Amino acid sequence: MDRLQAMRTFVAVVESGSLSAAASSLGVSLPTVSRTLAALERELGTRLVARTTRGLTETDGGRLYYDRCRRLLEDLRLADAAVQSHSKVPTGELRVTAPVTFGRRHVASCVAPFLEKYPRLSIYLLLTDRYESLVEQRLDLAIRVAALPDRNLAAIRLGYVQRAVVGSPQYFERHPPPVHPRELGRHECLHFTHYLRADEWTFQEQGQEIAVRVRGRLRTNNQEALVDAALAGAGLAVLPMWLVRDELERGCLQRVLTEFERPRTPVHAVLPTKGAPPNKVRAFVDFLSAHYGEKGVLSLDRVGLGV
Repeated sequence: MDRLQAMRTFVAVVESGSLSAAASSLGVSLPTVSRTLAALERELGTRLVARTTRGLTETDGGRLYYDRCRRLLEDLRLADAAVQSHSKVPTGELRVTAPVTFGRRHVASCVAPFLEKYPRLSIYLLLTDRYESLVEQRLDLAIRVAALPDRNLAAIRLGYVQRAVVGSPQYFERHPPPVHPRELGRHECLHFTHYLRADEWTFQEQGQEIAVRVRGRLRTNNQEALVDAALAGAGLAVLPMWLVRDELERGCLQRVLTEFERPRTPVHAVLPTKGAPPNKVRAFVDFLSAHYGEKGVLSLDRVGLGV
């Protein structure tokens, strides 16, 4: 039995709460997880997890073993990172997480040319709109499209993105474009439920933030679905410029209320620990930064109403 892999499997089972979820996160089959866990319990001579009506829970011994395993695996990850940071050629697996839509459009699309440039690297890409723990998920890097809540986080700023209110020409044929945020109460507004207050849009007027309650009959957790709905004339949506720039240039969507838009949102590459990042992380961040600058995906300054 590969004891190290068995420990990784056990930690994944505890943190995901089920064998099937652990199998998915590890990229192996459910029977493999079940056999590995059973073999580990036989080797240790004790039960590590118990099944309850609510799923799986650690036994007392399992909780103790989990704490030690998690620390050991983190020490191993840090040891690998320390060695790789001194390696001239990036090698190994790079584990990256990013928001679903931004990641699919502007991270996944960079993987093939990046791996072609660095043939000794492989990538695990986790696309999720949840803020995963980099340490617990053994992630090397997270792309965050948001202001960082903790200034002490280890992060590299990649640029900024502007969010804009957009609608289709068909929609504006039926509804005059708003000239002030207060007029949004008379419009059909499409809600992005990933935000805490999807029915409250915020703007800036003369340096002061203003919040406007909006109404609408479509709510979704997917920004690409909002683009499709806006293109179909279903209403107005607040969307990032990196997602709708082509539609705006073709005239399929129109941008309104530009003078009231909030300041741009920073985009960061967040690292699990401070200090010099491993070469594989530095290489990927530099690659993304160059690509975003060349393609105009992000803006490098705070002000203005561009990207």
